[in-house]
Amino acid sequence: MSNADVEKGVVEISDGDFLLVDYIAAVKEDGEEKVFDTTVKEEAKKAGLEIERTEPELVIVGEGLLLKSVEEELKKAKIGEWKEIVLPPEKAFGKRDPNKITIVPARELFAQRITPRAGEEVTFRHRGKSLRGKIITVGGGRVIIDTNHPLAGKTIVYRVKVLKKLETVGEKIKALLKRWIHEHAEKAEIEITDKTLTISLPPELLMANNIGIIINAFARDVEKKIEEVEALNIRFSYTFKKSKEEKEGELEQEKADV
Repeated sequence: MSNADVEKGVVEISDGDFLLVDYIAAVKEDGEEKVFDTTVKEEAKKAGLEIERTEPELVIVGEGLLLKSVEEELKKAKIGEWKEIVLPPEKAFGKRDPNKITIVPARELFAQRITPRAGEEVTFRHRGKSLRGKIITVGGGRVIIDTNHPLAGKTIVYRVKVLKKLETVGEKIKALLKRWIHEHAEKAEIEITDKTLTISLPPELLMANNIGIIINAFARDVEKKIEEVEALNIRFSYTFKKSKEEKEGELEQEKADV
């Protein structure tokens, strides 16, 4: 690839590449578009979406974070340029399937501590399967539930912008770490020696819910996606900031106690 191509934002992108991506996803109906997901704060605000974090997303091409059709189009994208991708239902969330409209006895839902109400989304078990769907009607001891994907049968428009292709091992590890521990990743210290990755994490993470599960998920990501790392050490690092006078005072107190 020539230097001129790089300057134009043309970079080779293939399966397994780490990308930082901004995107806006919308449903297109009757010539109008309704945004249902985005990484862009201003777009989320305009659409009235309550999204906990609006920031560029780590996309590992081929991983399946975005729709397969979108990830394939990312391979043709130019760094820093918005690209519009229009997906018919069959390339997005599929066509609506009438066979996925299920009739469930109301008593079966009550037994699962579900009170059926029309319009509500429910997760339930039926004939040995765990299903999720939207209740259409309730009556006569029967509940009709549509288990199609909510966006099935819809044309989807994605606008995506590849902000950066991550090239170094350090960049990739930091991006994976941010995926799992979010803003705490900024305080983490990373060191790689002889294919051993050592990460020092801030102690406040010890109070996070499911921290063990989160660290294990991060470790599995590193194992599968970072070939240059063969071992991982996780430690929690404390920094004690005390003046010389405070330390000497504590030492004198300890001697006095003895």
